[in-house]
Amino acid sequence: MAVNIYDNANEMAKVLTQTEQYQSWEKAFKDVQGDDKSKELFKQFQTIQMTVQQMMQAQKTPTPEQEKEWDAIAKDVQADEKIKALMAAEQVLNTLLGEINDIVTKPVSESYAAAHKA
Repeated sequence: MAVNIYDNANEMAKVLTQTEQYQSWEKAFKDVQGDDKSKELFKQFQTIQMTVQQMMQAQKTPTPEQEKEWDAIAKDVQADEKIKALMAAEQVLNTLLGEINDIVTKPVSESYAAAHKA
């Protein structure tokens, strides 16, 4: 019997959109996207996150000017209620996704655990 795991994964993606966690995230995301100030600030924040990741991978240190700019944007992000709500909803959604990942990868984890005990 051939199993198409991608069919199951696509079904899981559909089911995910029906969860409270996803729907809360989606509402918060739409709220940010619907507010020009929040949308632009969030876009700047995401750009900074990507820059920081790239710099870390390249083992580069930010300039004092970059740090000052990033701190200012981080402060504005923390003051924006829509972005704060989005980040909180994203954290809850990521917890759910992590739990799902643990379930999906359980056979692999169990095999490694069993091999470690042997």
